Amino acid sequence: MIKKAKRFPLVSVIIPMYNSAKFIPQTLESLLYQTMKDFEVVIVDDCSTDNSVEVVESFMEKFDGRLHLIKLPRNIKKPGLVRNVGIKSACGKYIAFLDSDDLFTKTALEELSGLAEEYQADVVRLQKNFNLWEGKMRSIDDPIMTNFAELINPKNFTLIPRMDKLVDKPTLEPEDITERVREWFNSEPTEFWATCLLFWRRKFLVDNKIFFSDIYTCEDAPFTFEGLCLANRVLNAPNCIYIIRPRKDSISRDWQSITLKFHIHKRLSSMKRVFEEFDRIMKRIPFFEDHNDYRYSMFNWFLSYRLSLLKNTYKSYSAYELNELVKCEFHSDDALFGAYLISQACLQMLKNDELDKKLKSLDKKIRDLLEDV
Repeated sequence: MIKKAKRFPLVSVIIPMYNSAKFIPQTLESLLYQTMKDFEVVIVDDCSTDNSVEVVESFMEKFDGRLHLIKLPRNIKKPGLVRNVGIKSACGKYIAFLDSDDLFTKTALEELSGLAEEYQADVVRLQKNFNLWEGKMRSIDDPIMTNFAELINPKNFTLIPRMDKLVDKPTLEPEDITERVREWFNSEPTEFWATCLLFWRRKFLVDNKIFFSDIYTCEDAPFTFEGLCLANRVLNAPNCIYIIRPRKDSISRDWQSITLKFHIHKRLSSMKRVFEEFDRIMKRIPFFEDHNDYRYSMFNWFLSYRLSLLKNTYKSYSAYELNELVKCEFHSDDALFGAYLISQACLQMLKNDELDKKLKSLDKKIRDLLEDV
């Protein structure tokens, strides 16, 4: 009997899944209607307690052997580590990441693989995505949340730019790391790290041992940073193919239902781990080892961005309350991160004070002008 050769698809779509029974059908439908068919789907289930597994199994026949389900033996609770299982199990030349409640446009995989092949890119970076319903939160029980016709109706799409400098045609980043890093620093890091906007050559990730870190949140930052530093060919593309379905019970918004103390613990402990990962990554890249100024600037660029995201969460609490909670997070081995965090917070307060003075001065000038009229 002749043994059938193992099939290696062009693209592997990796989907981490946990209790997504209400959403995963539409996510899979968006893959079934792809114009490009040379792909596999690798779903890694993180011990769902609903019927997500049964829902996925009901789609097996429709994918004709291209849908693979991996059931983890224990609940990891960290999406990055779940994605790592998918990376190691994937067979495709390229890897795309898709969350279990989001969707691809009809030509997504055709566009991404076409760009990667044409430019022989290690990674294709997208700069924008679609949000459904202008990004408004919707209840998990809202019927429109699972109506596939509504989900793929362009009238419900809102285009969301993820970077301040957008390309209008596929553009390769400089291969020289110095030029590349300078370009990063001259842009806002608003969504620099987003996993959903990156399309990777699998061999590049595996050969360079680039995997997600053991972090509860913000796990995409070190993964993306390491990949973009080590890649020879990084292609920025104007295409928009990813559709985010915002919902109220998303993990990224779970701070609304937990205590301030736990939220600070979770966020700061993750930021400390990311800080350590950035340090590890830059130690393996000669450029950063030889240029401490760029090394410091990278820490500053990332952490200033993270702190700006957190300010609205904590604005209703006094400085004393926050100070007491933050102090609990630091130990002797966290001195570097603690000192850096405090210095950045002080600098940010000084900037705010200066801005407030300028606004008050401008307001006075306007009032004086109005009185003279």
